[in-house]
Amino acid sequence: MSIETEFLEASADFTAWCKTALAYWAENGCDPRGGVYEQLHMDGTPDADHLRRVRVQARYVYVYAHAAHLGWYADSKTACDHAWKFLTGPGFAGGDFIKGGGPRGCAHLVTGTGEMHDDMRDTYAQAFVLLSGGWRYKAFDDQTSLTVAEETLSFLDTHVKADNGGWLEALPAPTSTQRRQNPHMHLFEAFLALYELTGEAKYLTRADEMFALFEAHFFDENRKALLEYFNPDWSRESHSKGGDGGPTEPGHMMEWCWLLRVYERLSGKNMDRYANALFEGGMEYGLNAKLGLLCDAVELDGSPSKPTLRSWPQTELIKASVAQAAAGQAEYLEDATKAIRALMKYYLDVPVKGGWADQLDPEGNIISKVMPTSTFYHLFCAAVEADKLAQSLR
Repeated sequence: MSIETEFLEASADFTAWCKTALAYWAENGCDPRGGVYEQLHMDGTPDADHLRRVRVQARYVYVYAHAAHLGWYADSKTACDHAWKFLTGPGFAGGDFIKGGGPRGCAHLVTGTGEMHDDMRDTYAQAFVLLSGGWRYKAFDDQTSLTVAEETLSFLDTHVKADNGGWLEALPAPTSTQRRQNPHMHLFEAFLALYELTGEAKYLTRADEMFALFEAHFFDENRKALLEYFNPDWSRESHSKGGDGGPTEPGHMMEWCWLLRVYERLSGKNMDRYANALFEGGMEYGLNAKLGLLCDAVELDGSPSKPTLRSWPQTELIKASVAQAAAGQAEYLEDATKAIRALMKYYLDVPVKGGWADQLDPEGNIISKVMPTSTFYHLFCAAVEADKLAQSLR
């Protein structure tokens, strides 16, 4: 059997699993009181009263809006609307500390019954409001959702933008002065999506700004690494024993590899230099060779930081492998196939069909006690990217 045939079969199996999961989480992830549960127990029962990160509501909205656009699940709009109502209702409450009028962005944490628990405006969370609003606009021709996204970006520009590039971590400013690449990576993702979904050139300009930050600060070419932590002036923060901006997360290296290939396709700028280095570095730094899985975090000197194995870095490995193959490097089809098969073997083969294990120990034993709803965003997006490449190869 050729590697292309093996990839097509693996992708088809992954897509079939994802469609089962869409039906399962629409039925079991939605709380009748409003919104979606933060997590389910491993037997599928909801952890109903667990605090809810507002960004998880936005991630769920994204999944079902995109699924509706693809026609992967017939009742996607019902599930999407249910989460959107909670996101833009209780999720946007609070923020009385914000000076002046205008948009206030979404909060950080609410209770299971929709009461405000922490109305901090986290930049990371705002990125997912942009993404979900853009996809609702595309899927349902919903101008109101795009307006919410635009108002959220206006809030970021007015209240959270830094004067030396990028955005601060949150409003109010956290006690720590640390800055991270992670919120900017998800804003890069959101801007690229908004450009593709709306055709508005202003969003590609925003993506250009995020790439400039990546090139200037986040990317360490000599070590083929992605730096995670910075001081307010963008100097590298000594966050760990290795210092110098580490530890690094191999999953994020793969996520940037994928995003840079999206940026390449939309901007016409060649990203080989960066995407190839990040893929190679992620595999060099982070691979658990025994299992063929990426670890959670590693020091920049190569020593373990978090040798545990969450599911989401594996989805990013799939997306990066697919993106590399789609960029003309067919040899990456083998990496994509192996990553899909490993994900399905170690994480998706659980008693609840459409559920998942979230984290393993370095020996491959499941150590997670719950199924985080947030993980569906990663799994769904990986299945979509694999299917997109599969469709082009058929």
